Amino acid sequence: MLTEFHHQGRFRWPNNSRVAVTLTFDFQGGEDVRPLPDGTRDHEEYTQCEYGPHTGIWRILRILDEEKVKATFMTCGAIAERFPEAVKAIVANGHEICGHGYHHEVARNLTREQEWEVMRKTVDMIRNRTSQRPFGWRSCTQSPNSLELLMEHGFLWNSNSFSHDLPFLWEANGRTLVELPRQPFGDGRTYQHRNNDAGNPHDTLLIWKAMFDEFHEESVLAPTYCPFQFHPYISSRPGRAKTLRTIIAHMKAAGGVWFATGSEVARWCLDEIFRVEQPAPLRAAAS
Repeated sequence: MLTEFHHQGRFRWPNNSRVAVTLTFDFQGGEDVRPLPDGTRDHEEYTQCEYGPHTGIWRILRILDEEKVKATFMTCGAIAERFPEAVKAIVANGHEICGHGYHHEVARNLTREQEWEVMRKTVDMIRNRTSQRPFGWRSCTQSPNSLELLMEHGFLWNSNSFSHDLPFLWEANGRTLVELPRQPFGDGRTYQHRNNDAGNPHDTLLIWKAMFDEFHEESVLAPTYCPFQFHPYISSRPGRAKTLRTIIAHMKAAGGVWFATGSEVARWCLDEIFRVEQPAPLRAAAS
């Protein structure tokens, strides 16, 4: 049986930082573009998505390098399979690589066995390409089996819940999993869709600044957590990429911000907030 554990007023960040910020990128290509009823593929839709692994990832990595911040890339196993140089570059630049399904499967449509196999294949492919196994996970939707399966596979953290502002802990059968909550202001929502111009960089920047600024103001009372969800094929487009750079610079200028990868936040929470003894593989990965 799954049980939730929360911080009970004991939350704090390293070095008394006021806000922890995670920059996460859902790194996929055309994996979620399903065949049309006649079996053909929507070429325009597919190539919109393929912009990320072909072109956009390199612009994203350059921006992060120039801004001197580290990020977490939630990566489809098929991306690691098809674009080995891109995922190797993510790791070589000091960023974290995590799991995002294999072919961007809709988790709630999978059987328990199918979802277990998706996780196994994704872990194996990312480890094969980068020599590092992923410890974080974000799937396309979440099934009733997802959390316990992640625990079985030895994951450290999940990021699929919108229900809280601060990280919390799942426990089942003696295993634990940190949940890093999301906010509904990712670029897939602020730009509305990858294949139209309904969203614009100006409005997106207003939304992102408003979210961060409120968390930063509230952090005078207690530490806060500000997660961002981007997609390379959306936020790397010319004009939009400048918005990404601008929000990073805005947060750096605010002060008191800890830019951390998902696993850095999760391990801090286990060690300092929930004080859970980590299994040997997680201790080794943290050292």
